[in-house]
Formats: sequence, C-alpha cells, structure tokens
Amino acid sequence: MKRILVFLAVLTATFSYAQSTDSVVGQLTDKEYNNEPLAFANILIKGTTKGTTSDFDGHYGLQGLEPGAYTLIFSFVGYETQEISIQVVAGKVTEVNVPMGASAAALSEIVITTTTKRESETALLLEQKKAVEIKTAIGAQELSKKAVSDAAAATLKVTGVNKKEGSSKIYVRGLGDRYNTTTLNGLPLPSNDPRNKNIDLSLFGSDIIGSVGIGKAFSSYMSSDVSGANIDIISKETSQKSLFKIGFSSGANTQTTFEDFKEIDGANWFGINSNTKHNVRNLSTYSFDNNYTPNDGKANPNLGLSINYGKKFTLSDESSLSIFLVGSFSNKYTFQEGASDAIVDISDSGVLNVGSIFDTKTYNYNASKMLMGNVVYKINPNHKLSFNHLFVHSNNQKVQDFIGTTNDVGRDNDDNRLVNVLLQTEIQNKLFVNQLLSTNKFGESIDVNAALSYNAIFNDEPDRRKNTFIINNDTNTTRISQNAVRDNSRFYGNLFENNIAGNLSFVKYLGDRQENNGKITLGYDGSISDRKFDGIYFDHNFTDPRNTFLDINNLDATFNQSNLNSGLFGIETSRGRNSNDAETYLPQLYDAEKTIHAGYIDAVYKFSDKFTANLGVRTEDVKMNVKWDTNISFPGFSNNSEIALDKQYILPSLNLKYEVNEKINLRASSSITYTYPQFKEIAPFTYEGINFQESGNPALLPSDNYNGELKFELFPNKSELISVGLFGKLIQNSINRLERNSAVERDFTFDNSGDATVFGAELEGRLSILSKESEDAEKSQNLTFGGNITLMKTKLEYNTANTLFNYTGDSSELEGASPFTLNADLSYRFSVNDKETISTLVFNYQSDKVYSIGTNFQENIVEKGVPLLDFVFSHKFNKNLSVKFNAKNLLNPSFERYRDIPEKLTMNSYKKGTSISVGISYNL
Repeated sequence: MKRILVFLAVLTATFSYAQSTDSVVGQLTDKEYNNEPLAFANILIKGTTKGTTSDFDGHYGLQGLEPGAYTLIFSFVGYETQEISIQVVAGKVTEVNVPMGASAAALSEIVITTTTKRESETALLLEQKKAVEIKTAIGAQELSKKAVSDAAAATLKVTGVNKKEGSSKIYVRGLGDRYNTTTLNGLPLPSNDPRNKNIDLSLFGSDIIGSVGIGKAFSSYMSSDVSGANIDIISKETSQKSLFKIGFSSGANTQTTFEDFKEIDGANWFGINSNTKHNVRNLSTYSFDNNYTPNDGKANPNLGLSINYGKKFTLSDESSLSIFLVGSFSNKYTFQEGASDAIVDISDSGVLNVGSIFDTKTYNYNASKMLMGNVVYKINPNHKLSFNHLFVHSNNQKVQDFIGTTNDVGRDNDDNRLVNVLLQTEIQNKLFVNQLLSTNKFGESIDVNAALSYNAIFNDEPDRRKNTFIINNDTNTTRISQNAVRDNSRFYGNLFENNIAGNLSFVKYLGDRQENNGKITLGYDGSISDRKFDGIYFDHNFTDPRNTFLDINNLDATFNQSNLNSGLFGIETSRGRNSNDAETYLPQLYDAEKTIHAGYIDAVYKFSDKFTANLGVRTEDVKMNVKWDTNISFPGFSNNSEIALDKQYILPSLNLKYEVNEKINLRASSSITYTYPQFKEIAPFTYEGINFQESGNPALLPSDNYNGELKFELFPNKSELISVGLFGKLIQNSINRLERNSAVERDFTFDNSGDATVFGAELEGRLSILSKESEDAEKSQNLTFGGNITLMKTKLEYNTANTLFNYTGDSSELEGASPFTLNADLSYRFSVNDKETISTLVFNYQSDKVYSIGTNFQENIVEKGVPLLDFVFSHKFNKNLSVKFNAKNLLNPSFERYRDIPEKLTMNSYKKGTSISVGISYNL
C-alpha cells in the first residue's frame, strides 16, 4: 500500500511540475519530528543557481534537466545539509526521497545554524494550516524580531488578546484570568499568586520559549475549565550538535534611570530575602528584622544576563542524547508619578462625590532568576523520553508614596493639612517544575504517549509595611494618623501549593501514520492540587496618635522597642488578640484542595480530500474544598468555615475543516466548557492596598460556557496569512469582580452576576510587501507586515434576583473586555551572507474597557485605551556576534481610569516613560 501511495505521489508531482520526463522528484521527511513531511526545505543543484523548495507535504520537483550526473544539496535551518549524487536518464523520472535530521551521519558537508524548525514563523504557520482545530502560535523567531522578553508579552501579539494595565492578567476575547488556563508542554502549572488562577506569564523568559500557543477553540484532550483560551508554553530543546551562547543587555528609562529611588529594606539587589516569615513570638518584644523606613538611592540602569548551553551526543545511528541548559538574570527599575482620586458619582444637584484625592509616586524594582534544563533521550525513531526541570525565582519590591486629602483631612480651603500614606510591598516567588514525557510509536498505526509532572510554588509576602501620617504645613510637622485599624501595620503572607498531574493517551491511526483517513484517541488526564495560605497582620495602635510626631525620613526612631515599652503604641494581631502567648495569635488562613479526573475520546476522520471532522467527548469529575479561618465573615457563613464543590461534566467538542484548495481553509468549531471559581474568589480573606480592599465570596458557583466559531484562512504562500473569524460565547451564571458599597472607598469582591454573551470578529494578516534575492542567494531583503484587529461586543445581564448586591443598571460590558484591539508590526530584513539586519516597528492599541463593575448606584470604573509603539533593531555581524537595540513605549501615553459617568472624571493617571535597552550576544 505504501509503495502505491509513493508511486501516486511521484506521478502527481511529475504531472504537476512539467511535461518533460527528464526530472527529479521526491519527498523530504523530518526525522526529528516523527518522520512528518518537511516543508520549505531547500533543494539546490550544486554548482548552479537552479533549485526549488519542498511544498506543504514535503514534495519537490526539478524539471527540464539534461541527461547526466548531478549533485543535489538538501538543506534546512537547524538540520544537517545532505549532498546526494544522482544520474538523470533521458525519458526517465528520478525519485529521491530524503529523510532530514540533526543527528550525525557520514555527510560530505554539515551546516548547523542556531534556529530550529519548530520555532520559526513559517513552520508554525504550516502547523496552523494543517491542524484540524483552530489554533494560533508565536515562535521564538517572531519573539526575537519583536523584542518580546517573556511569555506574557508574547500573548499580546496574538489576535484577540489584551492585558490589564498594572497586572499580570491577560484577557482573551474579553475573558480574564478565571476563564483561561496555562500549561507548560501540555501539563498544568500552579499559580504563583493567591489572587490569581494562572501563573504570571512574565516569569517565563524568552530564553526558554520555543513557542507559545493560544488555543481559543477547544478539543476533548484539553482541560475544560476554560472559555477564553489555553496558553501552552513549549519549552526549547536543542537539535544542534553543540551550542554555547552568552548574552548581556543594559537599559534605561527616561523617567526612572539615575533619578532618586526608594527601595524596601530587606531584600538585596539580587532579589533575595531570607526573612520571609515573622520572628514575633511575644507582642511585648519588637522583633521585626527589617526597618520601617525605605532606603533612599538612585535607580541604576537595568541589566540582563543569559547563558545557553546545548550538546547532542550520538549514541548510534538511531539513538541520541541531547542536553539543553539555560540560565538568566534580569532586573528592572520603574517609577510612576500621577494621581489617584476616589470619585464615586455626581449627585442630582451636580455635586461631585469624592473620597481620597492623592498625588502618587510608585517605585518598583524587580529582579528575577531562571534556570532550565532538559534532557532528551531519543531511543530510536519510535521512542523518545524527555525530562524538563524549571526553576524561577522572582522578587518584586514596590514603594507607594501617596500624598493628598480625604473627606476628613484637607478638604476645606482653610485646612492646610495633607494625608500621607506609605505602602511597602514585596512579593517573592519560587517556582519548581519537573516534567517527564514519553512518546512511543508501535508498528505503523499505534502511538502511546504519557506525561507526569510535579510542580511546587512558594509565594511569600514578607513584611508588607503600611503607614498613615498627617502633614501639617502650617506647623511643618508630621504626626501619626489612626482612623482605621490597618493604618500602621505589618503583614506577613505565605503561600505554598503543590500539584501532581499526569496524562496518558492511546492513538490508533486509520491507516498508517503518513497516509490515513484519520485517527482515534483514548486518553486520561488527572490533577491533584493542594494549597495552603496564611497571613497575619501586626497592627501598631498608638495611645495618643494626635500628639505622636515623627520624622518621616526616620520612621524607626518611632517604631522601636523603647517606644513599645513606654506605651507609646501597642501591637495587636489581625484578630485583635493582644497576648504574650504566640499560640493565641494564629494567622488568618485558608486551605484548599482540588482534584480532577478526566477521560476522553477524540476522533478525527477525513471524509474526503477536502473535508475533515474532529469530534470529541470529555468527562470530568471535579472536586474542590476550601477551608478558612479569618477575622471576617460573609452573609450565611461564619469566619471559620468551609465550602465543598463537587461537579461531574460531559463535555462535547466539534471541529470542522474544509480545504477549498491548497491555499484556503474554512473552519468551524463548537464546544461546551465550564469555569470553576478560583480558590481566592471563594475564601473570605481580605487583601488590603492603599485605598482599596478585596475579599472572596464563598457562595460562588461554577459557570457553564457555550462556545462557537467560524473562520476563513488564506495562505498566499509559506509565510503569508489572511484570516477572518467570527466567534460567540454564552456564559451562564458568570463570575465577575465587582465594586460594592462599604466604609472602604474601593471594596471589591466576586459574584455570579448573571448570564454573559460575547460576540466578535477577528481579522489577521501577515503579508510580504517586498522580497528580493540575488541570483547567487548571497544577498536578500524583504519587507513584511503583520497585523490583527478584534471587534467585540460583550454584555453581562445582571441577576436582579440577587439581593446581596444592588447592581447599577440592568447590564454592563464584561470586565477587561476591550471592544476594539489592534496589533500591527512592520519589519525590514536585509542580509548579505552571514550578516543580517532586522528593523521592526510594533504598535498596539486597546480601546476603553471595564476595570471593575459597580454596584449600589456606583458606575463602572473604566480603563482608558492607549496607543503603544515600540521599535526593535538587531544586527548580526557574523555567525557568532550580534547586537540588539529596542525602544519601548515611544509615545509615552498617560494610563488612566475613570468613573463611567457622562463627565468621565479621571480617578487614576500615570505615565511609564520610554525604556531603551541595548544587548549583545556571542555564540561560540
């Protein structure tokens, strides 16, 4: 059968290329990727400029050859070049099928480059074209061209994706953190932050990323706790015989670098704080390790250092062992200056109702370290075993210095007093990821794949320090303010979560792997997560705050053992228990567990050469239990309680693909998924900021999601794409973050607000404007354009039967859903032999979108849309040495939020400044 198919392929290629029978045809296959067809490889007749490239199915053809001897050169970036001598006979068709790979062989010439196939734009575009389901990915090649430094920034280059400013959360088609999932090599990752479901994608630097896939349409083999997208990070592997690359970069910000800068006392420049837990064992002893007073200094230039090492060992003709190691360090200083006004509304008489009005200064320092290693053992072409280990350590230090007025202080014209709120926050993350993956092929038609992972995350918030002062400009004095219990406090928070996950799948092809009518997959996915979180406040309550004056630049002269002994202030814990017995001031905490067991059957069947269908059914059993012991209660629940959710699902999915011709695909997708509440959305633990607080709602229930999509794809050539898509979603019993009315100015919680609908259209284009190449292929230049537009309409219809929250109006747009998003880039590339220059302009715009939903007659808070423009330039002097320059946020717009009233009065505003960096890398 296989011989017949090869003969038919040869016959088809022969007919399609020329009438002359003096030709060479064949197929190139990829030994490094399950012997799949290798597209876009180069075939050149040695000593001439005559050649061609393989098509989408790996086929190639050379026609019009005179009879005689020739040497053909087969090459592809990242693979060994092969030279094969042939004899062309008059009136005959010469067939040459070539398996391409990176393993060593007895070849006359070997060419190794640093770019591997699965990271290139054209290869990912080919995978998108061939896939049955709707998928999008961005690879390492494109990340480098656009100066993308991490996975979070990578997602923003994909159609329909945007990000909430000042947060790690991304939104896909208007759906935020709780509606998305994150995986590494297809295996789940825990969150590094108790307030989020997904891990901060900025922790994954571009050095470890092979590609980032955004799955916005769903199949049965994917987790179904999702309605926005699954973000799957594929880690790098090496296919080169050897690699050693070192890179260094430095950068500056126009409003930060070399300016005055405040830093938290405790963590060092390298971003390590060993004092992550409090040492308080007696409330009469002031035993805190860190100073209250921030350290004054200067913001130095940002630095980055990375080292890549790879080695491939050939064990036999079919067996190899490869090792890839990456280590990196980076830091970043940022400063923001602006305003924060707690505008509530305007009364019927036109009077503005406001709370605090602050001038704001925010100093932020971030340092991160990353180590990744993988070992890949290719036993033979049919069996492969790989182990991945990833360690990420990040430390983020923020000093927020707010000065202004409140309803009680500084409002009247004759009141020359100001409120000063100082908040110092440090977040330290340590993430450990361990993965073992195995792929196996048995015979011609059966695959068995398995994977197992163990992940652990340590999230520490050591010694969050808050102070509130009253500044009297008439007397030039500063005193303690104590209107609320948290006005002067220290907080310690610690989170630990571990996760064990695994999957197993059996694949049966309906034919053999290369030529078949489809396949049937049976699989199992399992996941067990366990999270423990505790947090404790140490409130400093002053006996006579109105007469307690201090030096704002030397807070430790007030907050010390001597003043504690004298009774100037006392210390109470978060539960108000003032005792010398450490066992009586236990921290607030919550414990959470979640187990998922899922089985699925997924069938792909090719009804004809043009029409393919993918039908899947997934069953999931999901159990979640959250126990808490806090100092607050929620209506219907005590401050010491627990909640259990136990649901079973049967979830179908359907993907259809119709190939109009070789360049045009029509696609359709539909599925049913669900959304579980997050741990922190349920636990009624309160997180407090300078002028806001947020707590969970244990009454939350899961949402049911119905998803549908239609898409048209046109592939003009191997590097071009034009696509148009329409999508819609119905989310029953949707979960939303909302602002409720309370004594706190901005008090946020979560609720099943009602049913939500999302409808939208997406347009994407990747076009080659200019492409020139010299006859000898030593010089080339091209100009390319890429862009995508998303238009979206979202509507949340409030559940008015809910008496716990009084919603403002009948409906709202969804939180974080930008009605209009535009991404565009223009790139010019010029190369001469080993020299290469690339210049790229990258533009992004997101229109106004809801920041938080209002209740109790307060309108929504809206985040204003801003344009962003970046410039990237890189030059490669030779195979070894290259430099890169980038300038980000060239337009430096003002980032603002406003209350959604006709006057659109600004509540928050600040600028980020323009960042410039220069880097150099050397590849040995």
